[in-house]
Amino acid sequence: MGMTFPQWRTQLRLQHALVLLAEGHPVTAVAHRCGWSSASTFIDVFRRTFGRTPGRG
Repeated sequence: MGMTFPQWRTQLRLQHALVLLAEGHPVTAVAHRCGWSSASTFIDVFRRTFGRTPGRG
């Protein structure tokens, strides 16, 4: 796959987060359900990956 296990796990968590966000779940709830210890860490990873914050529609 060309990525380390932590990279793969992060991609899987972000994919699950996208589904939950599309279903209308709040960002903080999504962050915790997908395994991030804080919403701010989730938002930072999301922004670095997708170029925008998860709260922007």
